[in-house]
Amino acid sequence: MKHFFTLLTLSLLMSAGLFAQTYVSTEPSMKNALLEEFTGIHCPNCPDGHAIAQTILDNNPGRAFTIAIHQGSYATPSTGEPDYRTIFGNAIAGQTGLAGYPAGTVNRHVFTGTATTLGRGSWIGACNTIMNQSSPVNIGINSNYDALTRTLDITVELYYTADAPTPSNFINVALIQDSIYGPQSGGGAGSNYRHMHMLRHLITGQWGEEVTTTTQGTLVTLNYTYVVPADYTGVPAVVENMKVVAFVTQDHQEVLTANEVDANGGSNLIIGSMITQEPRVKKGFMDFETNFELEVTSNLEGTTAFEFMMETSNTPDDWQVVYMIDGNEYTGTAMVDLTKNEPKMVMLKVTPGNSPGFADITLKIKSVDNPTATQRKVSVSVISGVTDLIVNGTGGDATATHQGVYEDALEASGITSFTVVDADKMVEMISADAFDDVFTCWLNIAWTVPALTDNQVEALKTFMDAGHSLFIAGQNIAWDIMSPESGSHGTTINQDFLTNYLHAVYVSGGALSTNQLKVVSGDPIFGDVPMASFATNLGYNNYADEIDAGAGANVIFNYNTTSKHAAIQYENENYRALYFAVGMEMLASTETRNQIVALSREWLSDQMVGVEYDAAINTLLSGQNYPNPASDYTYIRVTEAAKNGVIEIYNLKGQIVSSQTIDNSMLTRIDLSQLPEGVYAYRVISANNTSEARKLTVIR
Repeated sequence: MKHFFTLLTLSLLMSAGLFAQTYVSTEPSMKNALLEEFTGIHCPNCPDGHAIAQTILDNNPGRAFTIAIHQGSYATPSTGEPDYRTIFGNAIAGQTGLAGYPAGTVNRHVFTGTATTLGRGSWIGACNTIMNQSSPVNIGINSNYDALTRTLDITVELYYTADAPTPSNFINVALIQDSIYGPQSGGGAGSNYRHMHMLRHLITGQWGEEVTTTTQGTLVTLNYTYVVPADYTGVPAVVENMKVVAFVTQDHQEVLTANEVDANGGSNLIIGSMITQEPRVKKGFMDFETNFELEVTSNLEGTTAFEFMMETSNTPDDWQVVYMIDGNEYTGTAMVDLTKNEPKMVMLKVTPGNSPGFADITLKIKSVDNPTATQRKVSVSVISGVTDLIVNGTGGDATATHQGVYEDALEASGITSFTVVDADKMVEMISADAFDDVFTCWLNIAWTVPALTDNQVEALKTFMDAGHSLFIAGQNIAWDIMSPESGSHGTTINQDFLTNYLHAVYVSGGALSTNQLKVVSGDPIFGDVPMASFATNLGYNNYADEIDAGAGANVIFNYNTTSKHAAIQYENENYRALYFAVGMEMLASTETRNQIVALSREWLSDQMVGVEYDAAINTLLSGQNYPNPASDYTYIRVTEAAKNGVIEIYNLKGQIVSSQTIDNSMLTRIDLSQLPEGVYAYRVISANNTSEARKLTVIR
């Protein structure tokens, strides 16, 4: 290996400013997750770990990376078997507290206790936790390969958007290889198992190369030349199947962030930027445009062609999504010329239809001349018409597996205005103040950990304090939050939530013998629910937590015929909450779980269900006025019941500042041009003297 620049030379380059920067972003960003997975060909459970690792990568493209380290007794080959071990594996494993296989570390971070090692059931949740943390440093990589000499030329750039926690860091450059076919216990492929992300070599040595300039605004550029051998311990080294993974550690343990490119021509070249100053989640209104203004800038010399691509997901068929560039409207791909450092405005327009939804829209750009360079993208979301939000916990994929239990139960109870998101998307919605119409969150935790991250808990507190209700169910929630045992994820924040918002008390992690759910005799809401047995085909054991009711809460279900408590309810002047220490998927009877969800829905919505509920929230007004905030005008959409009524606008003193009769139109335009900037209330009064009021903000 040869370094083109010494660290002394690098320190001189840093003073030249950002003009040398080519591959690394200078914008503050979140940490990327690095899963170092310890595995072996004789480990029968390791294919399950490989599958979980692949799920993490599939769900987090460009944000999560995996290095599979074959190490330990399970990795020792028998006669005639390939040797996938490296000289680095034992030392890496030695600092983790590794006790069994498959195991892994996520960013070499200590989540609980003193060890970094995690069982495979904790990997997804740990990655989600890391990816919600700010990184002080960004990494850019460029890799070129000369097939004649088998030489890799690798450039790694670091840019510090904040001061690092320690004065020196270490840059690590790993070479990993995909699609190595060989033996593996478990997995069902015998000697033709496809091994992925396998560590082949650490180009920077066992613990990386020290970087001593780690303050905000610092750019570090390092160049490496590495000749790839024809094989490693007899296993062919196929560069076309290799990737370069670079990661920064603050010591030899904690990983600050990571990045990855293809070894053969891969690049994080910064082709430009795509940004928006607006919230990434907005509340939409039926038949009204919700707009996002984006600014796109090229970082490439001269005027070059860019390909724009729009992708949508979870978008109902009657919604319309378009983007506009230079007055032209597109729904798919567009080719546009951009000139370096000359911003171009792009307007993304989303028009919800009658169907409820929480649509995700991503606009991407890529350079036509540099097709392997990293694409730039912006993702936004619009929620409209949703009263019930099924929220999948992010601690594992079991939640998505069982979301249909909640979808089917709500539909069976007559509720159609629901949709499904994950808990991190819920956080975005609440942070953007786009949750007005969501009456209840149905938090589907199932058997996953961490049950709740701190930022998810803080969002739920905001949601509930604002007058909205919560249903939460899962078999390890209280254990994960309150137990001191290894593998749990209790923090001051989520413990406060369990104690002071759900008003629950953790008793124990449960037992296999508590395998039935029985309503507390005489309960006024759930009293007719029959005893329900637990399912036995879920693929995991039913160790449902035993809980108790805290101050002000009531026990509503027990286990079996015992006094061990399984579910509680709580209400105060702001919200209502139901907490089941049993995931709904655990109940074997579809009819029983549908009954529980229907009765829960009635109580959480104060006895209103189906058409009755929809009518109650849309008596006179059909959504919020739009736009809001507004400047010279706004539109107020009403229902049939409001026709021939009056719209009155009040200032904060309660004085009427505007009054307008509603004609036969469902949409009324209100002139605001004469009103000072501020907050107002508007009230719709029907001909029958019923009324409904909402807030309006006027800006200048």
